[in-house]
Amino acid sequence: MIWDRNAARYTGTLSKITLLILMSFSSAQTLAQQTTTTEADAKPTSADTLTVTGSKPAAPPPKTMLNAGANKKDLERRNASHLSDVVDQISGTSMNSLYARPDVSIGIQGVAGYGRVSQQLEGISQNFTAFTRDIGQTGSIYVEPLFLQSIDVMRGVNTSTGTLGSLGGSVNFRYLDMDDVLRPGKSLGGMVRGSTGFSEYANGQKPSGAAFLAGRDESWDVLLGVSRSKNDAYSVGSNFNQGEMLNGFHATNLQFYDDQNTYYNSAENCRYGGITGVSGGFQDGLNNCMLTPQRLQWLKQAAKSGALKGTERTADSQMLRLRHYFNDEFNQSLDLFASASHSRFESDQKPQIKASNNGTEAEWFGAPWSVKNELDSRVISLKYQGEFSDLINPSIQIYHEQQRRKQGWLGISGSYAYNQPLHYDVDNQSNGIKLANSSHFSLPVVGNWRLDAGAELRREKKTVDSLSEEDALQKQYAQWGLTYVVPKWDTDSRTITQSLALNLSTDDDGPLQISAGVGFQHVAMDVYSPRYLSGNIGKGGTITGFQPLIDKYISAGDSYADATEKALEELTAATDAVKIDPSNSNGYTRWVTDNQKHHYNLKSGNLAVQYTLPGTGLTPYASLGYGERAPSSGEMYISGAWMRQAFVANPDLKPEKNLSLQLGLNYHRPALFTESDDFSAGVGFYRNRIKDYIGYGPLWMSNDIIGENGGSAGQSVGSVNNLSAVIRQGFEFNLAYQQPLFYIRSNLTVPLRHDNKMCSANSPSGNYYTQSIADDGTTTITRGSGNGGQSCYSGWNWMETSQIEPIRGSLTAAITPYHGQLELGATLIYRGKQRAAYWYVKDAQPGSAAEENSQQSLPDHDGWITANLWPKTFKVDLFANYKVTDDLKLGVYLANLTNQMDGTTTSMGYNFYPGRTLTANLEYRF
Repeated sequence: MIWDRNAARYTGTLSKITLLILMSFSSAQTLAQQTTTTEADAKPTSADTLTVTGSKPAAPPPKTMLNAGANKKDLERRNASHLSDVVDQISGTSMNSLYARPDVSIGIQGVAGYGRVSQQLEGISQNFTAFTRDIGQTGSIYVEPLFLQSIDVMRGVNTSTGTLGSLGGSVNFRYLDMDDVLRPGKSLGGMVRGSTGFSEYANGQKPSGAAFLAGRDESWDVLLGVSRSKNDAYSVGSNFNQGEMLNGFHATNLQFYDDQNTYYNSAENCRYGGITGVSGGFQDGLNNCMLTPQRLQWLKQAAKSGALKGTERTADSQMLRLRHYFNDEFNQSLDLFASASHSRFESDQKPQIKASNNGTEAEWFGAPWSVKNELDSRVISLKYQGEFSDLINPSIQIYHEQQRRKQGWLGISGSYAYNQPLHYDVDNQSNGIKLANSSHFSLPVVGNWRLDAGAELRREKKTVDSLSEEDALQKQYAQWGLTYVVPKWDTDSRTITQSLALNLSTDDDGPLQISAGVGFQHVAMDVYSPRYLSGNIGKGGTITGFQPLIDKYISAGDSYADATEKALEELTAATDAVKIDPSNSNGYTRWVTDNQKHHYNLKSGNLAVQYTLPGTGLTPYASLGYGERAPSSGEMYISGAWMRQAFVANPDLKPEKNLSLQLGLNYHRPALFTESDDFSAGVGFYRNRIKDYIGYGPLWMSNDIIGENGGSAGQSVGSVNNLSAVIRQGFEFNLAYQQPLFYIRSNLTVPLRHDNKMCSANSPSGNYYTQSIADDGTTTITRGSGNGGQSCYSGWNWMETSQIEPIRGSLTAAITPYHGQLELGATLIYRGKQRAAYWYVKDAQPGSAAEENSQQSLPDHDGWITANLWPKTFKVDLFANYKVTDDLKLGVYLANLTNQMDGTTTSMGYNFYPGRTLTANLEYRF
C-alpha cells in the first residue's frame, strides 16, 4: 500500500494520535496471532531470497543470492512462541539458545557465539556477552516474537558498520511497522494478536498476546505496542526409536535415583569412558555413556509423567515507533524507535529421574538444578535521513541500548560452595552514533552504481557483580579469621569502537550484480580493577643456593649466625632481582590488579558477483569475504573456579579471522506448468575457515616458571587461540513451487564433516622461564624461546568446538483454496544425528581407566573418536489458517504431531523441546 499524505489533511488526526498514546499505557493482556497466506503473499521470488516490506524500509542489502530469511507470512504461519521454531527452518541457520530462553543466539553456517555472527534489532547491533558453559549461546539478542515482522539473514561476510567485528553472516530482526497494523487507506486503527494452547495438548501454552495502536497524518506516524506472554512448564515428547536412543543418546548428564535416593551411576554403559583431558581438569575428559534399556524405559515414563520443571517462562515487552516527515522535496524524516522487554526464565537445566515401585515406574525428580535468570533489554534509536541529490543521501542515527542479566544458582556437589547461592550479574549498555551516505552515479560502459559509506562511534560499558565459588570460599575463610585472596570472576570494562565501511554495488536490475566492500574497525578496551594470577618473573638470572652463600661468608670469617643472616639477605636480593614485583610475597606468582588496556585494528572485505544467464533462469553466484573479531573482556579475564573447573586469565588473546567462501547456482522459472505458477530451486556451497578461533584449553601464565609438570596454573584452563584452522563447510539446497491452489517449499543443509581439534600455544604471551637447580641449590632461570611449543586436544568445551554439524532440513506443503483465504498444510522437520569429535591424547591417560571403561576400541596413538549426543529426529507439524475477512484471521497450529522426543545435549544437561502442542491464534485489525 502507498500512503498519500497530501490526501490525509484533516484536523482531528493529531488529537487521535495523542489519545492512542494515552490508551497504550492502560492496555490489558490480549490475545493474538496467526494469519493465512494469499497467492501474492506466498509467491516465492527465489529459493534463497525472501522480500521484506514495511512502511519505511531501510536501504536494501546488496542484491546477491546470499540473502535469506523469514517474512511476515512465514512468522504468522508458524506462530512461533520461540524463534527457534522459525530459524531452524531457514537453510544454513540454527538457534543455539535453550528453548525456554527468550534471548537468542543465531548460528549461520556453523559460525556462532561471542559476536561471530552480527545480530541486529532494527539495524542496531546487539552482541552482549556473558559467560556460559556453552559458548555458542553467548552474544545473545532479545527479540519479542509477538512484535516480529521479519528476519533478514545475510550469509558470508558483508561489509557495513553494523557487521564489522563479526566473522561470518548477519541477522537483522525487524519489528512491525505502520502498514502491518493499519487497515488499507485508514489513518487510525489498531491490531490485536493472540495465541493460547487448548485441549489436553495445550502443553503449558497460556493465553499470550500483543496489542498495537497506530495513527498517522500528513507529517506523523505513531505506533505503540505492548505484549505479554506466559508459558508454564511443558511436557517433552515421549516417542522415539528405541534402538537409536540406546546407541545415540548421551546419557552422561542424566541422573537416575530410586525411591531410596540411591544414585545410579551413568558410567555403566559407556561407548567411551574414563578418558582424561590434557589439563586433567573437570569435564575436559570424555565420558560418552549410553542408556540401558531399563533407564530408557524410565526416561520414557518420566516424559509421560508430566511437565519438566524449569522450562517455564514469563515475558512482557513494549515498543514505540514515532516518525516525522518534513514533507519537502528532499524526503527528510526523523524516525524514533524504542523497545523494552523483561523476562524471567531458567537455563542450563540438569534433569533427574526418580524410579519407584521397584523400578516399575518413573517420573521427573522434582525441580532440576538450573540457573535462574532475569533479563531486561532496552533499545532506543533516533534516525534522520534525507535524499538531496544522486550523490548526497545522508542518514544519522544515535542510539542507546542495554541488556541487564541476573543469573543465580546453587553450588554443585564437589565445588567450593556446595548448595550455596551464587550469582553472576552482567549489565551491558552502549551508546553510539552512525553516519551514512548513499551515492548513485553512472559511468560509461559499466553503467549505474551505488556507493554506500558509513562511520560509527560506539561506547560500551560492562558492569559485573558476581559471587563465585571462590568468593564463597573466601567468606568461609574470613569467618575463621583467615585472609584468602581470590581472583575476580569477571571484570568491568569500557570499550570504544570506531568503524568505517565502504560498499560499492551495481544499481540496476541488470543480469550482472556486483557488490564489493572494505571496512576497518578500531577497538579500544579498558579493563578496570581485574584480579587474576600471573607469573612474577621479569628476567633470567642465577640465584646462588643458600648453603653456598653461608659457606662463602663463613670462609670470609663470619660467624655462622652472621653468615646465615648475610646469606639470607643476598638470597632475597637475588630473588627479588628477577621478579617483576619484588614486594609481592606470593612466590614466583603475583596478583595483577591494575587496569589493563587493549587495542585492536580489525579489517573486513568482501566481493560478491552473480549473473543471470539471459533466457535460462539460471543465476550462478560467488562471494569471497574476510572478517576479524576482537576478543571480549570476558574471554580474556574470566578467572577463578566455576562448576569444579579452575579458570585462568589470558590477556594475550589475538583476534579471530575468517575467510568465507560462498558458491551457488539458482534457477527461477515462472509459468513452468501453467501461466500462474512459479518455480525456483538453488544449491549453494559454503566454507568458513577461522584462524585463531578462541576456545578453552590449558595454558602457561605469562612470566611464569615452567617445570616438568607445567606452570603454576596446574589444571586450570583459559581462553586460548586455536593454532589449527576451524573449518565449517557444507551444501545448502532450496526448492519452492507455487500456484494458486497449493505451494511447496523445502530446504536442506548438508554440512561436510571436518573434525576440529584445539591446538594452542603453551605460552600464549611468549613470556615464560625455565629453571634448573644444581645439587648445591643454585637456581638458574632462563627465558624460554617462542611460545613453548603447542598442545593438541579437545578442550573443556569439546562438545561445541568439536561439534559435527548435523544435517538439517524441512519441507512445507499446503493447499490454498478459496483464492488463498484458507490454508491447510504440514511441515516436516528433520535433524540428523548430533555428534562431536573428540581428540584422544594417549599420553594424557594416567592409567588403564580409559581402556577398562570404553566399550569401543581406542586409538593406539593420538587420534579421533566420535561421541554420540542425540539420535536423528523427524517431526511433523500441521497448520490451518483462515482469513475470515481482510481484518480477521484465525489459525490453529499443531506442533510435533507424533510427540517425538527432541532436544540437544548441553555440556551439563539437556535442552528438551516441547512434545505435542496445540495452539489457537487470531489476528484482528480495527
